[in-house]
Amino acid sequence: MFRKILLPLLLATSVASAFISLDPPVIGEHEGWDAEVSLSGEYHSGNSEKTSAGLGGRMQYSTQTWLFLTIAAYNYGESNGEKDTDDALLHLRYIHHIEDTLYDYELFTQTEYNEFQDVKARNLAGANLRRKITGYFDTCYIGAGLFYSYMEPDNISNIDPVYERIKLNTYLSLTKQINEHFSVTYLGFYQPNIEEFSDYRIFQVLQLDTTLTKHLTLGLDFHHKYNTTPYHQVERNDFKSSINLKYKWK
Repeated sequence: MFRKILLPLLLATSVASAFISLDPPVIGEHEGWDAEVSLSGEYHSGNSEKTSAGLGGRMQYSTQTWLFLTIAAYNYGESNGEKDTDDALLHLRYIHHIEDTLYDYELFTQTEYNEFQDVKARNLAGANLRRKITGYFDTCYIGAGLFYSYMEPDNISNIDPVYERIKLNTYLSLTKQINEHFSVTYLGFYQPNIEEFSDYRIFQVLQLDTTLTKHLTLGLDFHHKYNTTPYHQVERNDFKSSINLKYKWK
């Protein structure tokens, strides 16, 4: 049933993971509402049968002095009739420019789950200060701040406890327009526990986007996660690649 519903929507991709554009949000660049929807999918049949799909969305509202951004994503997959992917994320962010400087302050919150990394809930709330870097890249920001992290496994035990931490949040976000139709975007985070720096997360995404029409973009994404303290049956390293079809309107 799942396959029959999704087949008309799917694209042939390597790993299904709907990833929206992660271009750095720029206050006042486009005043008013911007929105984007991204769809990705995968289907194999023969010796093994694999069906999966992802849906992501990004919406933001900008004025000359502040910006509000929301990002949502959901991924689902089955192999030989058994579910093997089920994760979702919702991210909210408010960014306000500090007058007559290159700095903005950010307030953010996020909630997510990932059934196959044994994460029943991961909730974040924090604040950053970011600085615009001018030069080679079309848009570039570096940021630093703090956030509270709550992570709960599906089954709480001595091996897999609830983790409550205060973490340092540092990141680099940039984009480069190579030509009229092709652009490169990078977003990377380093997030250590302030009480124990050997406990940290790294999250990186590299996006290669090709413009197909005024509103339609084809993206090739590579994303890497590394967590020094995952739950006990989960690998520290997680690498995925995906091809995504993105529709934007303004």
